[in-house]
Amino acid sequence: MTTQRMMDLVSRFGLTGALLVSAAALPACGGEDLGDFEDFENLAEVQQADGWSGTNNLPPFAIDSDPLKRSVTNSFNITSPSNPDPLPLCAAGTVSATGCTLKSEWEAWLSADASNRVHIMTGIAKCSVSAEFTIQNANGTLSFTGQWENYPTWKTNRLTGQDKRERVSSCLLSLLNGNNLTLHICIIGPGGSPFSDACTDPSMTIREGGFYGDLFAANPTAYVAGPDTADPVESGRACVGSQDNYCCPEDDATCTHRIVLAGAILGSPDQNFANRRCNAPLVNSGGYSYCPSFFSTREPGRNYTNVFTTFVPPAK
Repeated sequence: MTTQRMMDLVSRFGLTGALLVSAAALPACGGEDLGDFEDFENLAEVQQADGWSGTNNLPPFAIDSDPLKRSVTNSFNITSPSNPDPLPLCAAGTVSATGCTLKSEWEAWLSADASNRVHIMTGIAKCSVSAEFTIQNANGTLSFTGQWENYPTWKTNRLTGQDKRERVSSCLLSLLNGNNLTLHICIIGPGGSPFSDACTDPSMTIREGGFYGDLFAANPTAYVAGPDTADPVESGRACVGSQDNYCCPEDDATCTHRIVLAGAILGSPDQNFANRRCNAPLVNSGGYSYCPSFFSTREPGRNYTNVFTTFVPPAK
């Protein structure tokens, strides 16, 4: 697979920029739909030979709707009670070098909750196929262009295996953006190229956060960890934004939001303190040290190894 440099544009209020925003100053949640997110812009950059580009805004309320939950995908025959591997994205006979038509089961799924699932399909395309490839609905009114060619075989084959479902989930979560301001990020994770390729932009020096979970599960999970050395109770673009705080504390089982704010990557002060959620030594990739395994106290004994760590430029 072509070597990739995964970078995107997300909110300037990143996990490391928490002090720039007060959650109390933000409007409360309620009645969210496409809203500020319906006018997608071509915001992203991926530095590699093909110069990939795409869009980045994945609003957290779309994750809250559990769009990929197993019972949901079962009801559209995308998965089944006996097969957790999602159907191909493209309809048979429609795949060309530059695009395809969305498979009918996926289109039915999309139409059933467009206000949330248009965002999710945008993220699925970005996390699966290249920037030269566009997936359209049957009448051509919706287009989903790729960005990171992580799973190009998903065009014509099922997405097979728990590892792939978790890695797509982690990629989708790394695109979370509750604000409309933007910031370059780079994402790196275990699994070999392209996932572990180093950032090429020398300004990406700050380890921002960790993203992991399984959005395809019978009981979906979605976690954010970061920043490095503090419990991120006022984290930025992934947890606090125009919807107020949309993450749940690990110890709050009554919280109705899907995304859980797990803890810090390294712990405070950079030791294995109770708030550390990286449970393996950091791995160096071209000078960028990322966490290869995260956990949450919500799931004792479970380690997530199909994960992404994000890097951002220093705050200005």
